[in-house]
Amino acid sequence: MKHKTNLIKFTIISYLATIYLPSFAQTPTAQTGFWCDTSSNIPTTVYQNRQGHREPWIKWVSNYFSGSGYSPVERCKIVSSRLESYRRNKQLKYLTIGKQNNQKIICVASRYQGACEGIVYTLKPGQNAIKALNNLFTWRTQGASENSNYESAGFIPYIDVGSRLEETTPVPSIPETNNTRGL
Repeated sequence: MKHKTNLIKFTIISYLATIYLPSFAQTPTAQTGFWCDTSSNIPTTVYQNRQGHREPWIKWVSNYFSGSGYSPVERCKIVSSRLESYRRNKQLKYLTIGKQNNQKIICVASRYQGACEGIVYTLKPGQNAIKALNNLFTWRTQGASENSNYESAGFIPYIDVGSRLEETTPVPSIPETNNTRGL
């Protein structure tokens, strides 16, 4: 029982550290996760998969929010920490757009066409939210042949990131049988 209590305490402390200490998600490790890479001129939110492959997700170049204390480095750290927290809590399935405090945001949703469940970051006033989401990820711009599910006007885009993170597992198909009882 004591071991179980210590494990629960450790889990809670780790979770709280991820939320309240942005630097917690900043150091690359051999484990999967998000962190802010500041080793180059451009701070970059990076995701590392189970095999140790690192891929850039968001390159932080805008100084628009610097006057409010959110330099590109600070935004990188904060957003990387948020993404890591959402990933660990299995909330990072889709990214979409929404509004919070009358400002456009990029946010997470746990299901396709679901509501925003957590902010990733705020967009600049007047910024085209659909275009921002479309151009958000470095890995998406490299895969220009990838299909988009939001080409039509008036449709809110949802980008499936869960499968990219290896967080979703395919549902096994049920083999068809000749038994049609009850149909």
